[in-house]
Amino acid sequence: MPTAAIIPNLDKAHTRDVVDRAVKILETAGVGCLLPASVYSSFSLGTSCGDEQIYAQADWVICIGGDGTILHTAKRAAMEDKPVLGINAGRVGFMAGLEKDELEKLALLPAGRYELETRMLLQADVPAQRKTFYCLNDAVLSKGALARMIDISVDVGGEQLSYRADGLIAATPSGSTAYSMSAGGPILDPSIESIILTPICPHSLFSRSILLSAGARILLSAAGSGGTEVYLSVDGEEACPLSPDAAVEIRRAGDRSVSMIKLKRDSFYQTLSRKLM
Repeated sequence: MPTAAIIPNLDKAHTRDVVDRAVKILETAGVGCLLPASVYSSFSLGTSCGDEQIYAQADWVICIGGDGTILHTAKRAAMEDKPVLGINAGRVGFMAGLEKDELEKLALLPAGRYELETRMLLQADVPAQRKTFYCLNDAVLSKGALARMIDISVDVGGEQLSYRADGLIAATPSGSTAYSMSAGGPILDPSIESIILTPICPHSLFSRSILLSAGARILLSAAGSGGTEVYLSVDGEEACPLSPDAAVEIRRAGDRSVSMIKLKRDSFYQTLSRKLM
C-alpha cells in the first residue's frame, strides 16, 4: 500500500479539519497515512510515525499550513528525495498545490495522475563556522538592529561587485515571489534556473537586481561600522550571526532539488495572477 506523510501546522486555524478530511479521502483511495508522533495524539487518525523517520517511510509528503510550513517541509522531503504537496491553510499560500476546498483531488495520487515540478535549492556555506544551510527561497545577508547600512562585497567567478545597503538577497526562482520581490526584484518562472541577487534598500539609484547563472559560485562578505552586526538568514527560519571576517559561499545545492506535486493544470502565471495580483 502506498503511504503519505501528513505534516500539519497546528498553529493554523483550519488545519485540524483539513487533516481529518485529507486522511479520509486518502484512505478511501487506498493510501496509508502517517502522522508525526509529536502531533498524533491531536488527531488519532492514520498511523503514528517518528518525526525523523516519517519522510523516509512515505511515498509522498503532504504538508498542511502556510508558505513557511511548505518551505520547511519541502526541504526536509528533498533530503529523502520525496515529492511534496502543500495544502494551503494559511493566507497567500503561493507554494501550495491545493486549497482547502480542493481536497478531493488527493484521490488522484495513487492513480499517478499528477506531475512533478522541480525547484532548485541553494546551498549557503559559512566555512569559518563550519555551517551549511539549504535554501528553497533565499539566503539573506543583512544588518542587525542598528539603523546603519553595511558594505557588501560580492565575488562571482573572480568578478567583483559591491553594494552599500541594508542587505543583499540571493534568491532562487521560487524565492522570486517572496522577499526578493518585496525588495524590487524580478519575478521568475520556476522553470528558469537562475540565482537572483537583489539589494535591500541600496544607497544608490542604480543598484538593481542581477540574474546570475544557476551554476554560479558567489562569495559574499559584509562589514558594518560602529558595532553593526551582520546576519545570514535562510528562508526566514534560520539566522546565523557572522563574525567580521566571515564569508558566505552560495551556490546551487548539487544534485539536490525539491519535487513539488501538481494535481491541477494551473500554470505559474495563473497562480501568480490569482495569488498576488
